[in-house]
Amino acid sequence: MKRKIYLYGRLRDAGLGSSVALDLPPRATARQALAALKTALGPRGALLSGCALAGEDAVLAPSDRVPARGILAALPPVCGG
Repeated sequence: MKRKIYLYGRLRDAGLGSSVALDLPPRATARQALAALKTALGPRGALLSGCALAGEDAVLAPSDRVPARGILAALPPVCGG
């Protein structure tokens, strides 16, 4: 399935653009989607360390299935208040 993953924080700041289009297998998990994104980013894939994949309503657990529709975002860890 074709999915677009929006990039935020250090991912976007690294000049990777605002999103990356990926072709994921049917019933892909969040873990698989992040692995595919890491491959697509090449050497900059290391920036995904600590990142989570989020859908429209929640952050996905690594074993959660990627929804077939809706927004997906790679969210880097944040700190501060």
